[in-house]
Amino acid sequence: MERQFFHDDIRLFLERRVDWERYLRLRRPGDANVEEELDTYRSILESLGQICEDIENDSRDHWHEEVRLEDGEVVVPNHIASGYEKLKNAGLVCIMLDPKYGGFGLPTLLNVAYLEMLSRADTSLMTILGLQAGAANDIEKYGSEEIKEQFLPRFTSGEVQGCMDLTEPGAGSDLGGISTRVTEENGRFFIDGGKIFITNGGAEIHLVLARDAGTYDQSKGTTNGLNLMLCPRTLADGTKNGVSISRVETKMGLHGSPTCAVEFDHAEAFLLGERGNGFRAMLDLMNAARIGVSAQGIGIAEAAYRQARTYASERIQFGAPIIEQPLVKSMLTVMALEIQASRALLYHTATLIDQTEAIETYLASDRDEPDFDRTKLQAELERNHQLVRFFTPLCKYYATEVANDVTRAAIQVHGGIGYMAESVVGHHHSDSIITTIYEGTSEIQASFALREMAKGALFTALDQLRENLDRLASDFPEPVEQLKGAIDVLSSALPSLMEDVNYALLNAKRVSDMVISVVVGGELLFQAAAEPHRIELAAAYINRTTLELEMHAKRIQSGDASRLERYDKILSR
Repeated sequence: MERQFFHDDIRLFLERRVDWERYLRLRRPGDANVEEELDTYRSILESLGQICEDIENDSRDHWHEEVRLEDGEVVVPNHIASGYEKLKNAGLVCIMLDPKYGGFGLPTLLNVAYLEMLSRADTSLMTILGLQAGAANDIEKYGSEEIKEQFLPRFTSGEVQGCMDLTEPGAGSDLGGISTRVTEENGRFFIDGGKIFITNGGAEIHLVLARDAGTYDQSKGTTNGLNLMLCPRTLADGTKNGVSISRVETKMGLHGSPTCAVEFDHAEAFLLGERGNGFRAMLDLMNAARIGVSAQGIGIAEAAYRQARTYASERIQFGAPIIEQPLVKSMLTVMALEIQASRALLYHTATLIDQTEAIETYLASDRDEPDFDRTKLQAELERNHQLVRFFTPLCKYYATEVANDVTRAAIQVHGGIGYMAESVVGHHHSDSIITTIYEGTSEIQASFALREMAKGALFTALDQLRENLDRLASDFPEPVEQLKGAIDVLSSALPSLMEDVNYALLNAKRVSDMVISVVVGGELLFQAAAEPHRIELAAAYINRTTLELEMHAKRIQSGDASRLERYDKILSR
């Protein structure tokens, strides 16, 4: 298969699925030159694609090389350092930051395409660049102007890297258990404590979630009283801060990405946002990270799928390429469908995030353009926020599970050679496993999505989907009716979840799968409206997932929470 990184599936969404004119007009006054803006976007992604080809070539044979800890400093393998330098020299670091800090001010959609492409080339390197952007974006949102001017140009130039420090031995997904402490002394802040499993923990800039000493006892066990602190490893006067790396982890995959234990010994730090509201600020970074890990999963899956399809086209058995075997052909088709579907959900969500940010920008201004009704925009903004909170965990859940499934299937396509230590698809599978775990496990993501459903997000999403499907009915009458029927089946299963919270949580992944099926089906039909040849893909996806959705609905309607008692008996043996 062709190795193009900025390929037609990404290009389709960029060029045909976004109302760029509305986005640009909301963000800034004056006539929007959409084609000029699109040319800039294409140019950036095409340049990135060429660099990604070089990065992939350099990294493929060095996957086994591990990060090292030497004299307290984290040392990444040469191919990781080289890839970072290529992106740094091209100015493709922190592309979403405001141009006044050296960025391009690009929308989220461009960033997820960037991260997907980079993950396909080298997913270890992608974790470094993803955290680089996430930390910088949080500083831009919550830092004082002095802090932004001091640190952000160093991020965009690539001089410094960033990480976020959340996890502690007693505080994994439950951040209420954080015990790392921040104290104020004569207007200055200092951190004491330790963090574990910190991705890119050797970075110069740490964003640390720490408990305020002033309310430590009262807030312990909750997410109240947490501060988000910017903690550099080197202070402005050149002296070393009290930040040390005590260990670098050895992992199943992502060997080129540092995962560290970090100690803070009265390390000076700077407050981001409001004191005691650090958890809320960190949520922005965490949600952005979940979007980033979704892109990471899709990039890994794309790489494995392309490798498997090429191998199946070239591997001759029984006188023909194995791709001609019906079961192999089916396996590859399912892989392609799942990648397209996970990308559709992620890019749809990224576009929703961009439109939401554009509306916020307009409403915060004093502009009053006649075709932008502020009351309607405010209502749209509130609806969009609800949908983004709902779709973000679904993106992370789905894309990373797809990465696991596709990379495992890619090994199967390769047969015995796929199990060998040098197997490229085996490397992709090893890298994919962590994506369903970090930034919140798949189970947690499904539970988060369920929580947003209970707040009304599901009904908002389904109402919007039905309205959108009506616009496609004349072009695709059969799949539209099929999808509307699936929405009805999903809706009919919901009352069975309302009576018991534990039963709802037991079915959180099942319901998430059902929601994803209908939302993605709608998006794929809109893609087919833009490019009619894609109707085969959309119809195949809808046919396949509708059957699964009906099965899920029957399973939900036929059971109750007493199943948990049965599980207790089984587990007690």
